[in-house]
Amino acid sequence: MKSDIVGVDKQDDRAAVRLFSSAVIDYISRTLPKELGLAVYLFVIGELVDAQQNRTLTHSERIKMLWRGRFFLDGWRQHILDHPLYALHTHFISRELYDILSIFINAMLLLVVTHRDYFPNIPLLHWLNSTETCEHFFGCARKIQKDFTFVKWLLMIPKISALMAGELRTKLKGAQEKAAAARYGYHHSYFDSGGVDLANLAMFPSDNEIEQLIQVAHTDAQSLLEIVGVSLPALPVVDAEGFAAALAALSSDAIEDATPETSSQGPAVQLEELLQDDKARFLFGTNTLTNDEELTNIGIHTTATIINDHLRL
Repeated sequence: MKSDIVGVDKQDDRAAVRLFSSAVIDYISRTLPKELGLAVYLFVIGELVDAQQNRTLTHSERIKMLWRGRFFLDGWRQHILDHPLYALHTHFISRELYDILSIFINAMLLLVVTHRDYFPNIPLLHWLNSTETCEHFFGCARKIQKDFTFVKWLLMIPKISALMAGELRTKLKGAQEKAAAARYGYHHSYFDSGGVDLANLAMFPSDNEIEQLIQVAHTDAQSLLEIVGVSLPALPVVDAEGFAAALAALSSDAIEDATPETSSQGPAVQLEELLQDDKARFLFGTNTLTNDEELTNIGIHTTATIINDHLRL
């Protein structure tokens, strides 16, 4: 659409979605044959978004798409670092975007593994693990009153619920499809359940299957990078000895000795350290959420502290 470029509304969610569509990628590859890098970039980033928002993909396919994006971004970044005439601030995406995508990829991968280990029979709905519902809720609140206090917000909850229910009914009647041809600002789709297969979303790949998916994703990323003249190194081979050394490092006394020292810190700091520790354990192949009980207790403590601070205000 012309309005996606000329006089673009930067809060139009549909414009961003159309940018990663197959029609745009096909148009670029046909009309701009020398800009294949742009087409490859839009394809990879679009698949990262699709890995969360798509209702019909299997978890195995999502994992492969996420790892493909991970290898693509890291291979591209390493190529810039190794090239004497290139610089990250000129020839790579911004540091902030790279951090956002890295956190997103890691979070989605950890979510699948954690959900599989703790809730193996419950479907995992990726698109609901986002801030979209919260954004919609506060967006409806601002429609009622632009500026509000915490107390006023509590009193508005019944009106907000009715407003959100009305927008849901409007969506089901097809009004939002009509708005697709015009600028529409924020577009919430978390209540869209079209094509959802709950039985499919309750099936999770094993560790061995995930390892095979990583190999396939790495091969795909290699092929995509070769199109634009970038070489991606082979995956490192971790033997049994190296794996044992990683396990020993994770279970060393240094980690155990550090635990008492953190007791004097605030709950938010302790929670962050526990999350970082579990992230490290996952990346090295050990079980995730080993400090599950401590994480739960500190999470409750943190939440209670925040609520208490709000009530005192």
